[in-house]
Amino acid sequence: MNTHFKTTLLAGLLAAASAQAAGPLYLNDKPGNPQPLRWDTTQGPIKVYTDVGVFTRKNDGSVFLSAEQANAITAFALKQWSSVTTSTWRAQTDPSLFTPFTAVPSIGRDVNDAASAQLVYGQFNQGGFYVIYDEDGRVLEEFFGVPRDQVLGIAMPEFAEDRDGDGYPETIVKATALMNGWMVGHENPPVGQRSAPPADVNGARYAGVFTHEFGHAINLSHSQVNGQLAFMSQPGYGRDLYPGVPGCVAPVHHWLYGPAASHIDPKQVETMFPFIDPQSVAKGRSIGQEMSTVDRADDIAGISNLYPTADYLARTGSIAGSLLLKDGKTGFSGINVVARNVRDPLGDAVSAMSGDQTQGKLGPDGRFRINNLRPGERYQLYIEEISGGGYPTRPAMLLSQAEYWNNGESHDPSLDSPCLAGAIEVQAGTVSPADIVFNGHRDGVQYDFIGGVFLSSMSADGQRAGGAYGFGYPLYWDAKEGIQLFPESLDLLSSSSSNMSSDGRKMLVEANFDGIVHTDPDGYSYTIKQMALWDFDTGQASPMGALSDECGLGGAAGVTSSYGFGMNANGTAAVGYSGHKNADGSCVMHDWDTDLGLQVVPYRWTATGGGQALKLDGLDLRGLPWMRANAVSGDGRVAVGTANYDRAIGWVGDANPVDLSALTGAISADAVNFDGSRVPLATAQGMLMWNALKGTGPDAFTPRSSPKYCIDMPFISWDGIDHCAVDGAAWVEANAGTPQLNISAISADGRVVLARAGDFFTMFAGFMWVEDIGWIGLNDFLKKQGVVEADKYGLENPIALSGGGQVLMGGLTGAQATWRVDLSTVYVCKNGQSSAVAFPAGLNDPIKAGAKLGRCENL
Repeated sequence: MNTHFKTTLLAGLLAAASAQAAGPLYLNDKPGNPQPLRWDTTQGPIKVYTDVGVFTRKNDGSVFLSAEQANAITAFALKQWSSVTTSTWRAQTDPSLFTPFTAVPSIGRDVNDAASAQLVYGQFNQGGFYVIYDEDGRVLEEFFGVPRDQVLGIAMPEFAEDRDGDGYPETIVKATALMNGWMVGHENPPVGQRSAPPADVNGARYAGVFTHEFGHAINLSHSQVNGQLAFMSQPGYGRDLYPGVPGCVAPVHHWLYGPAASHIDPKQVETMFPFIDPQSVAKGRSIGQEMSTVDRADDIAGISNLYPTADYLARTGSIAGSLLLKDGKTGFSGINVVARNVRDPLGDAVSAMSGDQTQGKLGPDGRFRINNLRPGERYQLYIEEISGGGYPTRPAMLLSQAEYWNNGESHDPSLDSPCLAGAIEVQAGTVSPADIVFNGHRDGVQYDFIGGVFLSSMSADGQRAGGAYGFGYPLYWDAKEGIQLFPESLDLLSSSSSNMSSDGRKMLVEANFDGIVHTDPDGYSYTIKQMALWDFDTGQASPMGALSDECGLGGAAGVTSSYGFGMNANGTAAVGYSGHKNADGSCVMHDWDTDLGLQVVPYRWTATGGGQALKLDGLDLRGLPWMRANAVSGDGRVAVGTANYDRAIGWVGDANPVDLSALTGAISADAVNFDGSRVPLATAQGMLMWNALKGTGPDAFTPRSSPKYCIDMPFISWDGIDHCAVDGAAWVEANAGTPQLNISAISADGRVVLARAGDFFTMFAGFMWVEDIGWIGLNDFLKKQGVVEADKYGLENPIALSGGGQVLMGGLTGAQATWRVDLSTVYVCKNGQSSAVAFPAGLNDPIKAGAKLGRCENL
């Protein structure tokens, strides 16, 4: 009887120099039940095929490691994985049994360039395990297109077959590993130069790369148990890492840096951690050599989980459960779950990543299972973020506190503190259950992660938001539907703030309408886009025009002739900037010799009048390459803008512009409330509120103070010195003044303002100004409200605000990540009792009566 197998070429690469223990690297796509790919271990040891050329040479061209020596390293690494007693995986480990490439008819030569690499990659050959010795990194650079000085090796299963007849491949039949000989330490340092490591005799240090990469060929992914401590925990850089929950255990540091007493022993590092150092030697130790052996519980669990012996699970203990959001129901993928032996926390530890058995193929999955635990031993279980490296299950940010599991596991942070740890005594052949629930109050202020995108405007009710991802591609978020992308075929760009109308049915974007494709001098093709109004009801964008659609300005995302920054409440008016032409038809460019020429001018579009330049009469335009309008009031009457990042301008109706900088010293104007009665201006002294409806007299401007260094936020210089602690508040105020304000949003009634304070040379902090209360530091506010989910990330960069001021969005400066904060209900503490009140309307009376803002237990 003939059996026909379906053979599939697997796509994807994973490089070690890019880290349940190491979960599967590849799963198939079987609907509802994806399966990890596995070698067939019932047919004897897997055949090994090896390259025939020199592995690496010295600088003078002489051989440093021959193919025979490389085969010895290959044999050593394969023996590590083949010797795990609880695993059935075996490969040939006798170099005399390896088949040289010259004996494989479909290869027949040394693989040393792109052409010869094509004889191995993508070809079934004879099946089995193939190892390429890339002598000078040429295959890496020519075939894979990666720099030889950045990748140590690449390995992967290449072909898999469907042997069970379900239509989905599950059996690995060929794998390939490439080892970069160029990266081997092949020269001794000059006499007297002790800082450089000695030559890697016999490749003992580089053997760790072999063993790691062969783990990938077996179908193991990266894992994290102790490796992050050995490579990334350096107190001098402000990054302490812990073998447990921070604040509950002492930190453990890099194997070479930090206090000697807290150095981790390099032997404790798991082979499948995503980073390795095959070069350094210190005190006679090499972490690359230490990682070449498969003797850590985590690595043993990784291969045994995929290829278990009949008695593996019966001989060892297991812990299994789910990581759940604070609702106690929804699973959460991508978080590292670690079990550490109470008696030997570094020497006996095994990890699993939540959702690593489905890798996002089935949606959110918080399940985890940790095997290979010693019967009769007690383990503490905790959660942490992945510190770095590539994983098939996408690592996620920890959306709450890191915490230990305990017997009374709960979402309530007042009952379930992070350091409250239970110990699970495991038994052979038994799975101990242990669900972990994220900490977080289900009432009061809600702090929810939206995703790795930048959301910059909201509908009035806070249920919709517009924003961007990547290099300026537009998207929107809906409370019911989540993040939604526009079809790529539309070729849209986001506007600066992707402003939404109050009802969430319209949004500013950038679009091309003439279809003309231009080519720049370098041969780059592009279209010129302009401000456009996207209508969610019709699914179409309509043009908002430009002063000249031929005067395109290039940016990271594309070329635009006009660019939107703000829109009014109902989408009938929008503002931004536009390029324009000289009388001779040429596009205006700033002349740096004469310091004249406004390259882009503030632009306003209305549904009734179309697009036109905002008036510039009376302004001194010398030294102004560009000027833009940033925001427009909800009723469309008042617009404000900025020139050259340090000059604030305002427009009321069709009147001439108001030079707000000349009048008040304002640096920027970026927001305006619904009727224009409140325009928050950023000045060197703090916020100044302008009532544009009152004109420009003294009664039109009201000072609103500023957050203060050393009171509302620290003053930490680029070198890490906290000058508030070292020099005192008076010195900081005398030398640094008040923090620079970047005002981003204002509520429709003007009672709530969002701002970021500080700068890149010190630090940033997010603030909220509330009428009759003043400035509130957002991180301090969230802490006092008991929002433990914000402990790590906080909200240093608030961006968007709902019309009533009850919902805000923001994140971290320079990072595409957005949190939504619902302030509809906040807590105040009076006479030792916490009470919920509506925000902002219900806040003033309790505060005036002596209540403190926050839950009593957090004050």
